[in-house]
Amino acid sequence: MRTDTEDAYGLKDLQNVILNIAQYIDTLCCAHGINYRLMGGSALGAKRHGGFIPWDDDLDVFMTPSEYEAFRDVFNKYGDKQNYALQELGASNGRLITAKLRLNNSYYEEDIIKGWKIHHGIYVDIFILHTCPDNRLAQWWQYFWAKYIIVKGLANKPYCRRGGLAGFVVKAAGILPKRFLLDFGLRQVYKWRDTSTEYFCNFLGKALFKNGKYHSEDFENTKRVPFETIELNVASGLERFLSARFGNYMKLPSAERIKYEQHASCWDLDAHDYSDRSDEKYFF
Repeated sequence: MRTDTEDAYGLKDLQNVILNIAQYIDTLCCAHGINYRLMGGSALGAKRHGGFIPWDDDLDVFMTPSEYEAFRDVFNKYGDKQNYALQELGASNGRLITAKLRLNNSYYEEDIIKGWKIHHGIYVDIFILHTCPDNRLAQWWQYFWAKYIIVKGLANKPYCRRGGLAGFVVKAAGILPKRFLLDFGLRQVYKWRDTSTEYFCNFLGKALFKNGKYHSEDFENTKRVPFETIELNVASGLERFLSARFGNYMKLPSAERIKYEQHASCWDLDAHDYSDRSDEKYFF
């Protein structure tokens, strides 16, 4: 981490550990010709802050399905298993919602899954960048199934911080069987992989339909940018991606929004190994 930046939120020690994980991912990808790019708030931080957003307590990257599968194969064959564990959430027949590369012998508590018997180490999120069909109706079909998967996953968790209509929908989804139509839904999200279309999308995340589609040409190439004291990959069309995702991305959010976006309730940089495994690792 840079030494000339403030630590107003008390997160720099945590961010330093996350940065080390990101550097490991970057090194492994570069050594084996695998592409990735920063996404979401991490891409925004690279552009607006030259590193982490000061109040950000995680780091996210995008990989296409093919890129992620190559990364998974390389990590399983050559990865540093002593220090890291690759965790897939929502896995079904080779498809998944998202993955996390977790640091062994550390602890990162999130209220939403803290009771699960899974690896709870500090992590970097790997989100899948899906191909979005050109047809508008097909886009809504893909979006519907992506959000169904997210809602059903939340409904299966013991904790939900949402109220109002969203909270009601989550609770209603909990009435359905635990894995009801989840494999079918993932197949609909992955349906257009490896086809050439105008857009990529991140519907399996917080983004809505209006800000979850991004021009494919902006992701065809990547570029290296400074991130804290190292360099990481971002999409070549970074600015247009950030505009599509955040609108006026140079405007700082409210204090309430900052608190909402944070994930961790506590962490331990030197904890015993939370590598316990159970069926709950599959998110559903």
